Amino acid sequence: RVPEAHELSEQDGQIVVGARVSLSQLEHFCRERIPEFSRLMRIFASPQIKNKGTLVGNIANASPIADTLPFLYVADAEVELLSLRGTRRVNINQFYTGYKQLDMAPDELISRVVIPVPGQSELLRLYKVSNRKDLDISTFTAAIRLKLTGQRIAAACIAYGGVGPTVMRLPQTEAFLQGQALEAGVFARAGEIARSEIKPISDVRASADYRLQLAENILLKFYAELGETVSEPALS
Repeated sequence: RVPEAHELSEQDGQIVVGARVSLSQLEHFCRERIPEFSRLMRIFASPQIKNKGTLVGNIANASPIADTLPFLYVADAEVELLSLRGTRRVNINQFYTGYKQLDMAPDELISRVVIPVPGQSELLRLYKVSNRKDLDISTFTAAIRLKLTGQRIAAACIAYGGVGPTVMRLPQTEAFLQGQALEAGVFARAGEIARSEIKPISDVRASADYRLQLAENILLKFYAELGETVSEPALS
């Protein structure tokens, strides 16, 4: 046993996840710290799988529909790589260079993942679309994280999965949302921009057209859910 591989702690506003920490352990640990991430982990695998599977395994598998990745993207998580030459950290947004291609040397291992905890005033929603709600491979995944200043969006981070060879950030959509008010028309336009930023393929789980529509609709769904987390004046 390597004690460091089982590390699961919160330090200076960041959650540190060792390579051997199971998804079940992480789900429980995040229940109060990042409840939205914990909620997602409840539905994407069976207890048996989560008792053995790890966050590092989900990252290393490099699937563009890996359920944890969109959240890690918008959280600006860092992957710590270990070799005989020492350690280095790579922001997960730069970790994937293509389909199943990682910024890792042959002699490197993923030793830890460091996840900044979103602020209490931020809005975070994670989405998984699949044929079944539970125990199914995703067709489309999304993470939307907003920082608010009063009734306006100070910053937006959006990541989609299942729409390209890797999970994708949507820089044009993020830039459009910055400074905008929380209004239905804003999110409708953001959905149109998001649709233009992706190039999904058709496969056994869904057509490209269906994924394009999801890319647009998920932002409208996010807006519709805002009433549960922000005050009415912010939505007026």
